[in-house]
Amino acid sequence: MRRFTIVAAVCVATAALVTACDSDAGTASGAPTSSGRSTSGQSTSDVADPSPVDCAETREWATKDTRADSMSTDELYHVRAGRHDCYDRLVLDINGPAEVGFLVGYVPEVTTDGAGKPVPVDGDAALQVIVRASAQGYDSGGHQPGRQLGEIGHYFYSPEQLAGWSSLRAVRFAGSFEGQSTLAVGVREKLPFRAFTQLDEADQVRKLVVDIAHDQP
Repeated sequence: MRRFTIVAAVCVATAALVTACDSDAGTASGAPTSSGRSTSGQSTSDVADPSPVDCAETREWATKDTRADSMSTDELYHVRAGRHDCYDRLVLDINGPAEVGFLVGYVPEVTTDGAGKPVPVDGDAALQVIVRASAQGYDSGGHQPGRQLGEIGHYFYSPEQLAGWSSLRAVRFAGSFEGQSTLAVGVREKLPFRAFTQLDEADQVRKLVVDIAHDQP
């Protein structure tokens, strides 16, 4: 009777240990998940990575200048950037619903509006982004008097902030003069891009969107 009790206890303990080990395999930091990636962000060696993203839309883009001819009396007041699966995105917010013109294209070097002084940026290519609207604080109007979008040369995004990004390398302010504003955008290389405007109907804010592909077509 004593021998049977000892054997049973050993079996129960062994089963508990196996159950605990199975539980840890799915929950411990760095363990594989159903997606084939570890919870620590590292791919497992015994499970295939997910299929690559199809970037078919970016294959239709080009590196030639793109433009729209219209002017806005509203102010450029915000610049922001984001990453997508197939491209990096730059968004310029203009404080009003009116259509706004733009000129976006690669140049040997971006220069300041008016004075023509160079505004160097990191990367093997310089993309000049001109929006046909004055920057906040550079004309007599504005919804926030006394505030300024930035001094000439100001980094909206520095190389350190964009470290690890696929396309963007830096975004700097090149000034505002006679109703237009310019940004100097550093790009990894001369990659295809697209530029367009859209209206945020909820806030009545016009946006100039510049998407830069991660790869050549």
